[in-house]
Amino acid sequence: MTTTPRRTPVPGTAPDHPQHPPATAPSHPSPALPHSSARAALVTTAHALAARGLVHGRTGNVSLRTTDGSILITPTGTELGAVAPEDLSVIDADGAHLDGPPPSKEAFLHAAMLRARPDARAVVHTHSPHAAAVSCLDGLDPDDALPPLTAYYAMRVGRLPLLPYFAPGDVRLAGPAEEQARTHAALLLRHHGPVVAAPGLDAALEAVEELEQTARIFLLLRGTEHARLSAEQRAALAPRLPSPVALFSALAIKKALDDVVLEAFTSATGIDVDGVYEPTNVLLEQIAGGARPDVMVGVTSGLAKLADAGVLDRASLRPLARVGIGVAVPPGAPAVDISSTGALVRALTSARSVAYSRTGASGVAFAALLDRLGIAAEVNSRATVVDKGFTALAVTDGRADLAVQQVSELRFVPDARVVGAFPEEVQHYTDLSIALGAHARDHPGAHALLRHLTAAPAHAAYRAAGLEDPSR
Repeated sequence: MTTTPRRTPVPGTAPDHPQHPPATAPSHPSPALPHSSARAALVTTAHALAARGLVHGRTGNVSLRTTDGSILITPTGTELGAVAPEDLSVIDADGAHLDGPPPSKEAFLHAAMLRARPDARAVVHTHSPHAAAVSCLDGLDPDDALPPLTAYYAMRVGRLPLLPYFAPGDVRLAGPAEEQARTHAALLLRHHGPVVAAPGLDAALEAVEELEQTARIFLLLRGTEHARLSAEQRAALAPRLPSPVALFSALAIKKALDDVVLEAFTSATGIDVDGVYEPTNVLLEQIAGGARPDVMVGVTSGLAKLADAGVLDRASLRPLARVGIGVAVPPGAPAVDISSTGALVRALTSARSVAYSRTGASGVAFAALLDRLGIAAEVNSRATVVDKGFTALAVTDGRADLAVQQVSELRFVPDARVVGAFPEEVQHYTDLSIALGAHARDHPGAHALLRHLTAAPAHAAYRAAGLEDPSR
């Protein structure tokens, strides 16, 4: 990614340039793309806007603030129904172009909204017909252009200030928009259309769709006697920020969560995840000390005991994945033969040092295997035993020649070379399950995270990280 910014234009108008459309690209994101999960989530929202008739032709734009503070945004002169993850532009917090094709000429507006709202990650701007029609009417309240006609409008939009007219691409709109966005998540641009900021892409899509439907209802009701929500009713329905979810997770699944799964979840929902990643035995000790996760992923037997004790919600307990033990060697080192039990024994006994975990499920199983194979004393006399964490770090810093751990945990250390899994005749699989905390039965964010972690895209990420489906 280039780091040389192309600054926003001087005040005035900056028309789109359809003669320079984004280059044709595959419809699936490349794993090498930065923020590939965020890109995929943004494209899903862009396609939904087109499918629901909220944008037409080359109108409308969508943006998403990423974990490093940069902003992904749809490019100029593109149809949202056809945009692909590779097509997206990258801008900074000031709206300066960092990478990709030229961004939407409204990039400065998205940047202004996100600067004004630290709680927001996503911005959607449309030219949806009913909201655009309302923006052309005389006699609107500039502080509240649409009345509170429905409960869902009050919940998802709140109040809707009307901003004065600026030509599309006129960066002078940034100042008024940023000022109003500090106290309002949705704005209506005179003779233009709505712009909505939200914690995540799903909420932004829901808000702009609700705004369009309310605009339609408002136009239908003009000239009639009709009721509105009272100030008290409206206040009780005011939009609220989603509360974070406390996730306890075994290390075996951390790579998939970090690389793909949680970024996609937060991009879509706007819900932050406070993650604690430790071997399941360590997590059980923390829970015994009073810690209470909203969602927990860990060794199935441990979660079953917590469900029996009433700490986890038994009705939500379900299998998630399984993972076997493997071997990694230092970067650049030749592979060792572990294709049979005899070959594995030779590799373990000839190594200068073997690293394994004292508290992790793989370490406990490996220690038992050494006893069964009759090589415990020989291997342990020069082993590098770590209390917890990723044993492959010991082969990257020179402490050991071989690292033994669950395959998904070995893959978490990118410089280590994963040789493969143990032979099936001595393999030990760890079954992982997931459940809600008993106290989190009514936590919407916890339920949303549980659904996300058990959905098909998450399972694809687990497989890519070295885990297997629980049914295998």
